[in-house]
Amino acid sequence: MPGLFSKLSSIFTRLSDSPELPASDRELYTEELLSLDMSYGIVERLLDGKQQPGVTAAAAMKARMKQILVSAPLIEPPKCGILMIGINGAGKTTTIAKLGKWYVDRGFSVIAGAGDTYRAAAIEQLSILAERTGMDMVKAMPGVDPASVIHDTVAAYRHRSKDVVIADTAGRLHTNVNLVNELKKIKTVMTKAMAGDRMATYLIMDATIGKNSFQQAKLFNENIGIDGIIITKLDGTAKGGIIFTICDELKIPVVAIGTGESVGDFLAFDKDTFVEGLFP
Repeated sequence: MPGLFSKLSSIFTRLSDSPELPASDRELYTEELLSLDMSYGIVERLLDGKQQPGVTAAAAMKARMKQILVSAPLIEPPKCGILMIGINGAGKTTTIAKLGKWYVDRGFSVIAGAGDTYRAAAIEQLSILAERTGMDMVKAMPGVDPASVIHDTVAAYRHRSKDVVIADTAGRLHTNVNLVNELKKIKTVMTKAMAGDRMATYLIMDATIGKNSFQQAKLFNENIGIDGIIITKLDGTAKGGIIFTICDELKIPVVAIGTGESVGDFLAFDKDTFVEGLFP
């Protein structure tokens, strides 16, 4: 992740050779970390933790960061399904293309289902991205029952012997009971159609929303169940600290991050690799 979180990593560069965090720098560190969307509680824990003799400030900070972060590997093919959920504008459709390419580049065959049937533009966008990234696709006319589209997509996944099936869904307001119930229906239909094959539900979270995203994530998790989070739009904000806040608040693993607009701007997330990359 060279250069991806340059502002975040520059803060910790100054710690490298220090035996401890100078008290005079505490206010500066606090302001800088808060500006990167870390919660105040996390900043306090990172700066106030007791340091063992012989452990540098950098090593102590790394250990505390790794305790806060929660990561998990992306679901591993062959024979697995992924349900993508999230609010409008979070970047679900683009992330499906990125995730699909990530699997295709590793030699797996992927099929996507255009379950956002409320927007013709979403179906068209996924069609273009699927062709560009080497994914197969199932779609229907706008307005068709999205659960039926996902059912047909899983049937095609089996018939065409694909390794991975990814289901798109409409961006829905998590507080709208009818829309949440529809999403529950889609998940039930997909789970049944998968007939025992492994399945994961990933929530797409927009990093630019910051702390406002936590309530939506909690409600999605309570109503739908979330196995992992994919954080998008980290390139535009440089506020990599939001990853710490998300993990600390939600205790749900981050599985991947979107780092740009290109379909190749996608990284599987590993907390140890991420933390080590913040220090020289």
